[in-house]
Amino acid sequence: MKQVRKQLIIPEDMDQNLTQIAKDSGTTASEVVRKALNLYMVAVEKKREGMKFGFVKQGDRLETEVIGL
Repeated sequence: MKQVRKQLIIPEDMDQNLTQIAKDSGTTASEVVRKALNLYMVAVEKKREGMKFGFVKQGDRLETEVIGL
């Protein structure tokens, strides 16, 4: 698959969080951003289908709904 380079400008605190997540995950910041973008694309697609995006505790209880996507 062909890859395309994009430039991303983010606040310093977000960069620090991104760097820490990548380190904790044993991966790169680029991979974390790719995974985050994939998650965002799924959330947008499901919203178009009338579904909600959120976090569910065991037992199917909605803990947190993510809004604004």
